[in-house]
Amino acid sequence: MKTLKKFWNWILEIFFPSNLKCIFCGRDIPDPEVCYCEDCAEKLIFDSQKRCKLCDDVVLGDSTICDNCKSHHKNFDRAISVFPYIDIVKNVILRFKDSNAKYLAPHMAKLMFNRLRQENIDFDVILPMPLSKKSFAKRKFNQAQLLAENLSILCKKPIEANCFEKIKETKHQKELGFFDRQKNLNKAFKVTDKSKVLNKRILLVDDIMTTGATANECAKELKKYADKVFVITFARKLSNTKIKK
Repeated sequence: MKTLKKFWNWILEIFFPSNLKCIFCGRDIPDPEVCYCEDCAEKLIFDSQKRCKLCDDVVLGDSTICDNCKSHHKNFDRAISVFPYIDIVKNVILRFKDSNAKYLAPHMAKLMFNRLRQENIDFDVILPMPLSKKSFAKRKFNQAQLLAENLSILCKKPIEANCFEKIKETKHQKELGFFDRQKNLNKAFKVTDKSKVLNKRILLVDDIMTTGATANECAKELKKYADKVFVITFARKLSNTKIKK
C-alpha cells in the first residue's frame, strides 16, 4: 500500500508539482492561482488601465471604444485577453505551440479563466480557433484546442471542437496589411454542424489576437447561426501604449 501511495504521489508531482514555477521566468512561486512571480507581474501591467469595451485594446482619452472599433465593424460581441503581447508573454506562447510545451496549457487556461470571471462573461459552449489541415499537420496539435479543453474543465462548459473548421489555406496574417488581412480570410472558415452552435452564446478560444481580423471573420461565420460570439485569448497585441519589454 505504501509503495502504491508513493507511486501515486510521484505521478501527482509530475503533473501538479508542489514547487510551482513562474511560467515566464521559471522562479519558484507560492501561489498556484497566479502562475507567475512578482517580478514578472510588474512587467505585465498595462500602462493605461483603460481598455476598449469591445476588443480590449488600450484606449486613449475619454472614449470607451478604440479608434479601430469605431472605424471598422466588429462581428464579435466582445473580445478579451489576459496579457499584452510583450516579450515575456511572446516567449511563453512560442514555447507552448512551437516547442511542444503542452504542460503550459493548464496554467495559461487558468489565467484565461480568471479573466473571464473578472469580466463576468456568460456563454454556453466553447470553440477552439480551428487550424488549417496544413498547419495541423506541421504542428501535430491545435494549441487553441488544448487551451479550450482546459477552460472547459474550469468553466464546466462543453467544448465543441469538430463543428467549426478552417477550410481555406491562407497566407500568414503578419505578412499583410489591414485590408489584405480581411481579403485573405474571406470565406476561410465554415460551420460544419450548425446544430452545435444554433442560438448559442459562443466562446471562441485562441492564444493571441493581433488586429482581430481572424476573430472577426470567425464571428461573421458563426453568427449565421449563433446568438453571440465572445473571444478570449492569452495575449493581445496593443496599438496605443508603451509597455515595458
